[in-house]
Amino acid sequence: MTANYENHPPLGKKKLIMVMAGLMVGLLVAAFDYSIMGTTMPQIINSLQGMEYYAWPFTAYMLTSTISLILFGKLSDIYGRKHVLILGIIIFIVTSVLCGFSTSMLQLIIFRGLQGIGGGILLSLPFTVIGEIFSPRERAKYMGILGSVFGVADVLGPILGGVITDTWGWR
Repeated sequence: MTANYENHPPLGKKKLIMVMAGLMVGLLVAAFDYSIMGTTMPQIINSLQGMEYYAWPFTAYMLTSTISLILFGKLSDIYGRKHVLILGIIIFIVTSVLCGFSTSMLQLIIFRGLQGIGGGILLSLPFTVIGEIFSPRERAKYMGILGSVFGVADVLGPILGGVITDTWGWR
């Protein structure tokens, strides 16, 4: 099934499915964030009366996620991919909840910036893990499977964002 690449034992079929499913779910959550936020942002801005700061939550997220790609990539080299990926999931979930509790645009901007740290980890490390556990010959196939997550998020994200905000509200 998979080659023994860079000191990693070959993955059995069951373990391969578990690893890929875990990586895809983490990547899907981060990818959904982009597409859902684009749909829900007008309602959030209206609720928090922050039209003049419309671009700031996106900018804060992009800035911190870009920085975290580099920083946590190196930290995952030192401390291990699994630990850093789990940290990214925790950061992303906690800050997502904090974004939902925002009562002002300043809070939303700060929490979105912090959320970008977790989002950057979730967007980068799955591809690093694929590069590490699969041989170069197999790598493209599994990177393509991971990349398909973005297509799903781009199609379903705006729909989910609209349904969620219309049904339960943006929080």
